[in-house]
Amino acid sequence: MKGNTRIAAPLGLLLLALAPFAQAQQEGNAPAAACLSRSQISASTSPAALMNALSRCVQDGRMQDAIDLYNIAGVFAHFDRQRVADETGHSAYNALKAMAGSAMGEENLGRFDSALKAQLTPDKAPAYVAGICTFSKRVGPPSYTPTYMLAHGMSNFTGTGGGLVPGFDPASAWQATLSQYLKCPG
Repeated sequence: MKGNTRIAAPLGLLLLALAPFAQAQQEGNAPAAACLSRSQISASTSPAALMNALSRCVQDGRMQDAIDLYNIAGVFAHFDRQRVADETGHSAYNALKAMAGSAMGEENLGRFDSALKAQLTPDKAPAYVAGICTFSKRVGPPSYTPTYMLAHGMSNFTGTGGGLVPGFDPASAWQATLSQYLKCPG
């Protein structure tokens, strides 16, 4: 029986570690099964939903929409990292990117990567980033609960040190996201 305990304990830890990924994937699958255009994104659209929709956009050949989703998800995730207390959960966005890449397949991932690099060349990037800044200012700070990030952190397992940052100031954090992450003017 002791031999089974040695196997069961690591297996149990593995299953616990995978739970946040499953929850993030489930959260991402629920609201956005189809490709989204920039005009369909609101402050209530989580990075999990955006990254789930991204792979559909790529599969449908809607590369500009995919690029927008990728970049807006990054903006929202930057904001979320400021409001989620458990720093171990901050890598959840990287997990979402990995899941999106896996979902689109190697060939589509290569096409997306090429399109993204083309969009962010020195001659195109300033106008594109200005458009993302305008969009982000119009939409305002995210209003969803960052479940994908909260579930990813160790506090989800330990029960301590999690949740949102006490006294969090969304307006200041959003301004920091716009000025420091996006480098939006004024």
